[in-house]
Amino acid sequence: MKKRTVLKIGFPTYWGNLIPSLQHTGYADSLMVNQFEALVTTGKGGVTGPLAAKSWTVSDDFRIFTFKIDTEKKFSNGQKLTAMDFKRSWEYGLKLDPHSANSSLLDVMYRIVGFSDFKTSEKLTGVRVIDDNTLQIEFKEPFRMALNYLSGSRMSAFIKDGENYIGTGPYILKDVNQTLYLSHNQFSNEEVGFEKIEISVINPAEAQKVLKSGLIDMYTLAEFANIHECFEENSDIGCYSGSEARHQSLMLNGMDNRFFNNKKHRQALQVLITKIINQKVLPSFHKFNLTIDSQIYLPMQTGRIETEVAKKITDEGEKYISEFITKTQKTPLYMITSEETNWIQELLEKQGVKFTANSGNISTQDRMKMYYKTFEADIMVMAFSVASGDPDGIYHALGKNGSISSPLQYNKNVSDLLENGRNILDLKKADGHYQLVSREFLQEVPFVHLGFSKTIVAYRKDRIQVKHKYKKRDDGKFSIYEAI
Repeated sequence: MKKRTVLKIGFPTYWGNLIPSLQHTGYADSLMVNQFEALVTTGKGGVTGPLAAKSWTVSDDFRIFTFKIDTEKKFSNGQKLTAMDFKRSWEYGLKLDPHSANSSLLDVMYRIVGFSDFKTSEKLTGVRVIDDNTLQIEFKEPFRMALNYLSGSRMSAFIKDGENYIGTGPYILKDVNQTLYLSHNQFSNEEVGFEKIEISVINPAEAQKVLKSGLIDMYTLAEFANIHECFEENSDIGCYSGSEARHQSLMLNGMDNRFFNNKKHRQALQVLITKIINQKVLPSFHKFNLTIDSQIYLPMQTGRIETEVAKKITDEGEKYISEFITKTQKTPLYMITSEETNWIQELLEKQGVKFTANSGNISTQDRMKMYYKTFEADIMVMAFSVASGDPDGIYHALGKNGSISSPLQYNKNVSDLLENGRNILDLKKADGHYQLVSREFLQEVPFVHLGFSKTIVAYRKDRIQVKHKYKKRDDGKFSIYEAI
């Protein structure tokens, strides 16, 4: 049988813009890593490895990072990568109108020397091009997490070619009427299994049927799909997953004059969820991949508190449950989700919680607009990335300058603790501080943490194979697949 030459992939939702500096969703990130390359990458076990930078040095005070750029890398137009491409890309990105509440670059850039003057100077003086091969970044204060945050696709170098943005990654992405066409970047030295890839939006509810029909070869982000055959040994459909890759949560609108501005309501919902959620009630698309956990840090991670302590804090909200349910009878909650069914709403309704008639599924684009710009909903079902093993990784969602943080769930107490934690250099000293973050999170409840889920890829075992295992928690690189 002739090997397939085009890999056809199903995707659960439309990905939106694919501009590095505007990246604010995991959907876009999982695609952009195929076209754009950051200075470094986060590999297996959270270890930082080279990508566009061949090597780097860090000053003793963790303020100055110097990178040696791999100038043998080329953009898809043949132009060689230089240190200037990173400085230019970041300064350009900071001028764009963000699609999220903050600029997607902000959680790194606000700490760089010269950022406070950027609005007038339009230059990051702390980002210095020493020569084509050498890029230096100077932070105002020590920043132990700098390398981790510099590894995201939003921190990549790119060239704006007309209306297109091109990178040094193995593929060139082209969006035509919400179908994404990937062609091989002939100037990339990364080996790929398919020269061409086509990605189309397939409703998660239809994923298994379409995969079995042969219209697609694989379905990525299958953790949102109801694929019963995924882990059956004799099935033509195979699955593989990484370790915990995403936080599953209920974002609560705690803004002024909103229902969840009342801390008692947030605490009540948190303890109510912990009482009713268990493996038996999970929908099928979560049975294999969701670990229920009210804490924001993984077991064995710095900042994690004892389960009994966490339960005691959470249980403080039990005395407010009756009042909370009664209030929803007078003021029904507007709750939204996307992709998956609104299973949490159904569980809460059985407990007497009342919701508005228009609660339910909306498109990802509308949900993101609501989360960052319009704030209509009271509760939003959200999934966001587990950033790294370092406890500061949660900053991107809970920090004041976090790349995906929103005024909707901003909490000053939690944010201030995270801000202070960014200046700690010794992780031995960090554990106690981030345990305070864990406690404050459970007391303040900026969102209800449902648990941790794994990213799953479902694929036709008779058509394609995986060249190697996940390199990190959430590896979206399509170069790892090849035809059988």
